[in-house]
Amino acid sequence: MKFLLMSKMVLGLMSVLVFNGLAATAMRAQTNDRDVIFGKIKMLSQNGGELKETPVRVRFGTDSIEIKSLDGGTVFKVFKYQTIKNAEYSYTKHPRWKSGLGLGAISILFPPMLLVAIPLGFTKHRRHWLTIKTENDYAVLQLSKGTRKVFMPAFESFSAVRIDALGESK
Repeated sequence: MKFLLMSKMVLGLMSVLVFNGLAATAMRAQTNDRDVIFGKIKMLSQNGGELKETPVRVRFGTDSIEIKSLDGGTVFKVFKYQTIKNAEYSYTKHPRWKSGLGLGAISILFPPMLLVAIPLGFTKHRRHWLTIKTENDYAVLQLSKGTRKVFMPAFESFSAVRIDALGESK
């Protein structure tokens, strides 16, 4: 009985490893062997007075990260790896900043962000957030649970920037 249970566990583990390998291979871009593309990501942006979650595709290229619309292919952001100052991960109802005050803290520096801070407070479920910051720009990404586990190590590997975890992680 124990042998049968162990066999099923080993088979399940092998299936997961094979699936992850196939998923990583499927994400490779056709443009370059080194490029890696991730989906199941949303980028938060402000559209007028409301917060917008846009499904995006994130491509790790040889020298930059490109955030592109999943629907129309519009390029929203391009960050050269050497310009990335830091990245922060949180598992919360809304993105956190190092100050721990949420987006409201940044609204002091950027008044239009005040409108973004208010709707985020009403989110009911915790989500996986990654904020990428440069000197003059930033992107707030909402990652799915499965994507996060592969995306974050890829980000650190390509950008050589360590992700700071804020609050609790899952």
